[in-house]
Amino acid sequence: MTTFLWLISFVLHGVSLFLIILLSLKWAKIKETEREQAELIREMETMMTTYLMQFKEENERFVKQMTSSAVRQKKKEASPLFRDEQVRLPVDDVVDRVELSTTSPKEEPSLESLISEALKLQQQGKTMDEIAKALKRGKTEIELLLKFHQK
Repeated sequence: MTTFLWLISFVLHGVSLFLIILLSLKWAKIKETEREQAELIREMETMMTTYLMQFKEENERFVKQMTSSAVRQKKKEASPLFRDEQVRLPVDDVVDRVELSTTSPKEEPSLESLISEALKLQQQGKTMDEIAKALKRGKTEIELLLKFHQK
């Protein structure tokens, strides 16, 4: 009778040891998945920060360009003879008009063809700048496109 109890005890210990090993393997997989997700999140935040910084710089350049062109335009309009006399139009005479073009805009290449072209150029050893120039896109856009479609 005691041998039978010992046998049951060894079987139960073996099963519990097997289950503990399975549990630890699952735990390790979960931890690895969490680590990969955290790494992807950091990578995405870095890319978005870079994109936003470039976007901000482009906006600042645009504002500078627009303000400098507006100043030049005002200087041209204010000739030396008529600086004191400025013609002001009444607001009632201003008419807003929107004209729509009847021609269709150029069709953009599809996203799939853009991705395949970018991947093909990357496999040929082209740099991000060269790929961006060849596809007539922004460098950041190409970097994001390739990064998301590498895997």
